Amino acid sequence: MANLMRFLSLSILVWFSLDGLHAQEEGLASYYHKRFHGKVSSSGRIHDAEELVAAHRTHPFGTFLRVTNLSNLKSVIVCVTDRGPRRKSRIIDVSYSAAELLGFISKGIEKVRVEVVPGIPDLRYLDLIYPKMPYLDAAKFRSAIPYRMDY
Repeated sequence: MANLMRFLSLSILVWFSLDGLHAQEEGLASYYHKRFHGKVSSSGRIHDAEELVAAHRTHPFGTFLRVTNLSNLKSVIVCVTDRGPRRKSRIIDVSYSAAELLGFISKGIEKVRVEVVPGIPDLRYLDLIYPKMPYLDAAKFRSAIPYRMDY
């Protein structure tokens, strides 16, 4: 009974910790204009238009997000380094190079899907879900076969 309770509590813990991995949101995305290149972002980093970075309202700095353009299904992974966008109708601002890769520079805004990409801290429970198989080194149990036999 105690083992069953331990298993259930561990299952609940893993379920709630991995629940945020599948969070998605869809909405409008815009991009940083080139004039913001070299300016300080909310995280204190200098914004570089060539980096794959983004501004999001709720995700912590350093979170990696997969942004997918829903009109052409192009996708890019960006890192959250800023807060925004200022317009409430938009869910994310991406850098100029990320918008180029997504293919919406000419439009200015585009409907996208934003998903969290799991990082190292989020994968700490994978050993519990997929346990490692024990490895037995059988080399030390093999007998030495002589190359030459004397009769």
